[in-house]
Amino acid sequence: MLSNLPQELIELILAALDVECLRSCSLVSSSLLAPSQRMIFRSLFLPNANFSKVQSLFAIAPHILGYVRDLHVELVPRVSSQNQNGVLLSILTSCHHLQFLSIASGGRTLAEWDDMPLPLQSAVHDLLPSALKLHTLVLLGIRNVPSSFISRALSSIKRLLLCGINAQDSKSHLPSRFETARTEHFSLLAPSDGMKPIVDLILPDTCPPRSLHSIRGLTLGMHRDVEVQSLRLIVATVNTLRLLRLQCADFQTPFSLPRLPVLQEIELRFFWSVGLSQHLDITLASFPTAIPNIELLRLGFHGALPDRENLAEERTSPFPLFDGACAYRKRLPRLARVHCHWRSEQPSPLPDFADFNEYIRGKFPGLSDRVLEVSGGGDPDDIFY
Repeated sequence: MLSNLPQELIELILAALDVECLRSCSLVSSSLLAPSQRMIFRSLFLPNANFSKVQSLFAIAPHILGYVRDLHVELVPRVSSQNQNGVLLSILTSCHHLQFLSIASGGRTLAEWDDMPLPLQSAVHDLLPSALKLHTLVLLGIRNVPSSFISRALSSIKRLLLCGINAQDSKSHLPSRFETARTEHFSLLAPSDGMKPIVDLILPDTCPPRSLHSIRGLTLGMHRDVEVQSLRLIVATVNTLRLLRLQCADFQTPFSLPRLPVLQEIELRFFWSVGLSQHLDITLASFPTAIPNIELLRLGFHGALPDRENLAEERTSPFPLFDGACAYRKRLPRLARVHCHWRSEQPSPLPDFADFNEYIRGKFPGLSDRVLEVSGGGDPDDIFY
């Protein structure tokens, strides 16, 4: 019966099932085996502890390597086993259809790039131009990433996300010539001591004009320690930037953006803190001049709410830009949606969400329900790409 069904229909049905159901389906019929395996192994997470099992599986069924599209690798500092390195090398040299690759530190301390043996480093390096379908590369919590690798990634990968990394500072690791970026969305969330060397690498003194004009989206830190370096990247992409995501920490000071004429969406994330409302007010007031064509504004509030009395007091002082419908429509004519989200460690539904909702609506009285969206919850460990 199943063998008479079109393969496309079988795959559409299987796409609606979870992994456990797919495993059961793979045992029922030979016509379900291959499509079930393709979906089960499409996304592969390799924690350090499971590499011996993975090695055994691929030895028995090497064809599974061809199903992997998303690969998440965990590097544990200084304890990467020979099994781990061998499996990774096999995957990186066999997964010709790889679309997403994440390499992250799996320990409490940062992993070192040199924790990978040279053959594995070479395989990762060579993967960038050879894997034609690889569109996203994520590096999390890795120290001393070669400058040449970052440069090659910028010229090869459409989405490049660097979080909690630093680059090798040796001049010998700098690329011999500047390569024009191919990256369309670039995320850089680096510690303050690691931010400047990476930005210097991306924007050297010899950087040609329009070298970053492929970039349409940026995700950057915007707190006091890294603001200057983030602004360098923003200024270099003013004529092409359409999406800007900024992590403002506790929003200690307001900031001003350069004029971004084609920016359509901006997202600010920050923690509740003393002076938040005032600093946010000043920043929002600069938007009509800096980002006049904005269509979507997202604000992400992190952490525990202030006490109810303080919230009620702040609610009585709306953001002047949004005090009336006419005010914001005249100055931001294309703004169609404002989304305010509260991320908290509290279980969902949030017990204090009503207070947050009331606070937001008091700060944006000029926005109708059609324009203003208020939500809460989400993963507190969410990584801001």
